[in-house]
Amino acid sequence: MVRVSLAFVIIALVMGGLTTSAKASAVEKPAPTVNVVAPQPAAAGAALFGEQCATCHGADARGLNGPNLIAVLASGATDERVLQTIRNGVRDTAMPPSRATDEELRAILAYLKSLVAPPAAGTEPSARYNPSRVSSVVTLVTTDGREITGDRKNEDAFSIQIASAGGRLQGFFKSELRHIVRDVRAPAPGGDPMPGVAYRDLLAGLTVPSRWLTYSGDYSGRRHSPLTTITRDNVQHLKPEWTFQTGTTTRGRGFEATPLLWDGVLYVTGSNNFAWALDARTGRPFWQYRRDLPTDLTYGAQAPVNRGFAMLDNRLFMVTLDAHLLAFDRATGRIVWDTVLADYKIGYAATLAPLVIDGQVIVGISGGEYPTKGFLDAYDPATGKRIWRFDTIPSPGQPGSETWPASASVMARGGGATWMTGTYDPELNRLYWGTGNPNPDYYGDDRKGDNLYTNSVVALDASTGVLKWHYQFTPHDTHDWDSNHVPILADWPDRKVLMVANRNGFFYVLDRRTGELMLGKPFTDTTWAREIGRDGRPIVLNEGSKGCIPDMWGGTNFNPPSYDPSLRLFFVNVRETCATYEPQAPVIAPGRTAFGGVVRMDRDKGYGALRAIDAVTGERKWEFRYPQPTMAGVMSTASGLVFAGDHEGNFMAFDSRSGKNLWRYATGTPIWGAAAMTYMLDGRQHVVIASGTTLLSFALPR
Repeated sequence: MVRVSLAFVIIALVMGGLTTSAKASAVEKPAPTVNVVAPQPAAAGAALFGEQCATCHGADARGLNGPNLIAVLASGATDERVLQTIRNGVRDTAMPPSRATDEELRAILAYLKSLVAPPAAGTEPSARYNPSRVSSVVTLVTTDGREITGDRKNEDAFSIQIASAGGRLQGFFKSELRHIVRDVRAPAPGGDPMPGVAYRDLLAGLTVPSRWLTYSGDYSGRRHSPLTTITRDNVQHLKPEWTFQTGTTTRGRGFEATPLLWDGVLYVTGSNNFAWALDARTGRPFWQYRRDLPTDLTYGAQAPVNRGFAMLDNRLFMVTLDAHLLAFDRATGRIVWDTVLADYKIGYAATLAPLVIDGQVIVGISGGEYPTKGFLDAYDPATGKRIWRFDTIPSPGQPGSETWPASASVMARGGGATWMTGTYDPELNRLYWGTGNPNPDYYGDDRKGDNLYTNSVVALDASTGVLKWHYQFTPHDTHDWDSNHVPILADWPDRKVLMVANRNGFFYVLDRRTGELMLGKPFTDTTWAREIGRDGRPIVLNEGSKGCIPDMWGGTNFNPPSYDPSLRLFFVNVRETCATYEPQAPVIAPGRTAFGGVVRMDRDKGYGALRAIDAVTGERKWEFRYPQPTMAGVMSTASGLVFAGDHEGNFMAFDSRSGKNLWRYATGTPIWGAAAMTYMLDGRQHVVIASGTTLLSFALPR
């Protein structure tokens, strides 16, 4: 009866109180209750679960024929509610009242909770793939006679994933194996070591086809792959290889991360600070991490997203919604160190993918809608100690303070968040990073002036964080037009340039040595400014009170663009929108949003498009229109393809020269913020995209 009853726990919880809790907030948790199973040993429950439940729910409770019990408990179901549901059954369903004893039920629940709950302070991964609980030591004998011994991390009918004694994560199709020797007493000493990622590997970027080591693929931010196996002639044959379901929830957003790939393993983060190591061949997890987030999040409760890992040596780096920077052991998902970036209770959070350069982990911060002050930090990857900090809002007396009222309190809450990953020029040793809106977003009467260094790109000495130059796209912004874009770097015959398609609707090209403006031209319809003047400032036409194009989401947003250096074409998903801004003086208080007004959007006039922009002239070469504005990213390849997504969930491939649509796949959910990545594995090119709460991999037929 326990097996039948547990199979319907998910039904009862979704029909009952859990649904209400989930609607309240994607990251909120129920009020603390007495842990009624605390005295019960998980070991006793493990035995009972294996005997009575594992056949339907799997040894790891993730679900086979029955539902995923881990997902139910991880979503916040209380002990008492689960026990009550099992005891009483669910009326009008196939789940009757249970005949199991209370002691048996409590023991099983204790075991399930041990799989879900991270240890104190959230410093360990979820035990869902912990070898001590669901793994066993196996020896794999390949068809060519090799023997590989390791901890079994995951397995299905077609593949198996293991970790060697040396820490290397490997996945195998069972068709590659002669047989599997199970219940091995101990792994062979040593084993295959996990190869570490060196700084020289990061410098190499996408020149090695089996890697994707940074958020954009390389330091330039171009998101342009040199791979040519998938072409304009064969892309129509692209088929899905696998789908990974995260089991997490979002607040109307999506799965915004770009996975990293090294040694056949994908490392990816998800909503609510989940993270996984996946077999790149099958999408099956080696391990999962779930952070135990506080229940009183501010910004993090409104946008519970994360955009990815950074990596160096055998460590991964991830920021969190409660404004921490974590370092993981890449082999196990366990935390090596945990550093606090800022106080989440007053509005700070962190959502970007960090950027690792030589001896430093660079991270920015979110929270510009709260009375906070933005910054960019560098941390020691070995210890987590801060090396330097650049404040995006100056203090009184510092350069840039003359663009603010002479008020320390106004500058201390000036905004300027740094919530999107930047780029790096190793030759110049310079970081290029976008900054966000001033605070309040729409009300500028109490912050007269240009409000440096908000809505800018800043060029920093990477060793010290010292400002080398800045360029402000929207002085005294009152439209929430953050400049949190990935600045794209390119080397032209005569100049080293930086390109940005800005949220304010203008496309910019700057000399990245000096910050000199080379080009500023609209790439969407705009009514707020006619052009960019010779002094580099916009010639403003409309302050916004009577209506303005674009809306507060901008002509584009943080969704990554791409750049093909051979064509000098800049590819970006754009938003053609219209809105009216009504500024209002906000109430300023720690931990409280201060937008300073409302925005009324004219939804009937909006549409989206993928556009190819001539980076030299700013002219539009081609476009492909969507019925709705989109927030999806773009990736291009050397074979003449552009991959993009839209709000309707279409993942598409286009001819980079003409814009002709060559292929599409309906993912079923909006592609929001994510851009594709690609790699070679087993002689085949794979293309991976995040959509909704899933990760999908595509390849040509074998």
